[in-house]
Amino acid sequence: MKKPALALLIAVMAGCAPTPFIPVPDAAMAAKSGERLPLLQKGYGVYMAQCSRCHEPMMPSKVSESDWHIVTPGMAWNAGISESDEAAVLKYILAAKK
Repeated sequence: MKKPALALLIAVMAGCAPTPFIPVPDAAMAAKSGERLPLLQKGYGVYMAQCSRCHEPMMPSKVSESDWHIVTPGMAWNAGISESDEAAVLKYILAAKK
């Protein structure tokens, strides 16, 4: 098989890989985290729209809470999102971990 054909095959197969389930904020998540549901929904929306522009969204549970506090500001800066959006994303991520 020629290299371009092999590369295309790998790309197609990678596109068929299942996307991990990223938790959608709901009343139970809001109650458990103590955060307002509209804020969690905003954070989820920014997370899915902005973070997935550059990479696959990560399961919030895959990274420690202390690491999210370090990673989120850097990624927010790279994505050019506002401080309020960054705060909403972090609150969503931490709520989704619970």
